[in-house]
Amino acid sequence: MERGEAQNSPARDAALNGGREAGFVLLVVLWVLTSAVILVASFNAAARSGASSAISEIGLTKSEALLDAGLEFAAAHLIDEDEKRRWPGNGASHSIAFAGAELEITVQDASSLIDLNKSDEKLLRSFFTKLTNSTEKAALYTKVILGARDAASGEKKTHRDKADDDNEDSSTSHIAFIDVGQLGRTQGIPRDVFEQAAPFLTVFSRDGMIYPLSAPMTVLEAIPDISRADIEKIKYADKSAFADLMQKSQSYVTEESGPAYVVTVRAHRPDDTYSAVRTFVIATGLDPRAPYRLLAKLPTTSMAAEKTR
Repeated sequence: MERGEAQNSPARDAALNGGREAGFVLLVVLWVLTSAVILVASFNAAARSGASSAISEIGLTKSEALLDAGLEFAAAHLIDEDEKRRWPGNGASHSIAFAGAELEITVQDASSLIDLNKSDEKLLRSFFTKLTNSTEKAALYTKVILGARDAASGEKKTHRDKADDDNEDSSTSHIAFIDVGQLGRTQGIPRDVFEQAAPFLTVFSRDGMIYPLSAPMTVLEAIPDISRADIEKIKYADKSAFADLMQKSQSYVTEESGPAYVVTVRAHRPDDTYSAVRTFVIATGLDPRAPYRLLAKLPTTSMAAEKTR
């Protein structure tokens, strides 16, 4: 009995070894198949991602083209010789259907806003008083702005020799704020105050004085020496009332509009869940060879389409 079992053991061992080898081969096959499935899935995901990126790039390019088209519409209406078709630059919204998309365009005369670099101290203080209902805070924020102006002026004088001082254009010699956003990054100006003030601020006015016929109500109310009755005359009376205002507040208001305008364009295509938005600053009437000059162009932003309606 023992001898029979001893004779059969090599065959049994061979069978066992064969089973182990078959199991190992099956494991290898399963591993290869799993790797192939993962590789194919990864390739499909990458292909879908690439296609999605391409679609996004195409959509972005179309949106950029629509925003540029909106700017051209705005410029054309600003310089239109027909006064009835001309846009006044008072911040009103204009809707235009173009290339299967909806464009919403607003144009604001920069000379109807408070200029951070040029506006009078009293005008700045009055503006911040209206905004914050606090003369103390208004004085503080005005001091911050004037301090930035003084610092810019001092820096310029330190780094210029006399020849440069004689030749430099005075309009660019004391620039404290390159853009309105710079005020929001200035120490001493709270973020919430900046966000309230920003829509009424500019760095592109003609001379820091206000063109009242296009000015927002918040700006009109900040002009020293004028009353609510004066504001009503500006909006509803004839030009003789405007002449009276010029006599009353000639240190703060001007009869000249432009030449710079803030143009905000929102573009929405029917198939998109978002709207693209961009703000441009242009100047008209400066060069007879060009209908307008582009002064600034802010980055494109996007927002949910329903929030813009």
